[in-house]
Amino acid sequence: MRLLTLTLFLLPLCVIWLGTGCEKDQDEYSGYVEGYIVGSFQCNNNAKERGFCIILENNADSIFTFSVAEKDFDFPQGIIKPGHDAFSGGPYFFPDSLRYKFKLRFKFREPDESEVVDCPLAFYTVGTPFPWEEWNDVIIKDVSKLF
Repeated sequence: MRLLTLTLFLLPLCVIWLGTGCEKDQDEYSGYVEGYIVGSFQCNNNAKERGFCIILENNADSIFTFSVAEKDFDFPQGIIKPGHDAFSGGPYFFPDSLRYKFKLRFKFREPDESEVVDCPLAFYTVGTPFPWEEWNDVIIKDVSKLF
């Protein structure tokens, strides 16, 4: 009888424990990394979300995110433009003189399907299309500015 009671008690716990391993843990962030904000874009001129392009330290990777707040950085007037570069369909990159001015430290992870911002940026006029496939969409947290 004790064995049956113990089994009936432990069976649901085992099922719950095994089932929790199937979901992505929201705390699966990288360790801290450093990088530079090098450009920005909006999916269209009326979009609320602003994406920021970040090059990780030592050009380790190229990422973009919608989880940086523009107000947290002192961007010079005119550097943040509405929309995206219609010439290439990509972001507006900062001038070379500001390319390494906006340094930050943060943790990141890949977004869940529900967190992906639908952002079609394939429209361009004349230039070579921007290689979005070489950039990774990420969610970042614990952002601190570095100077």
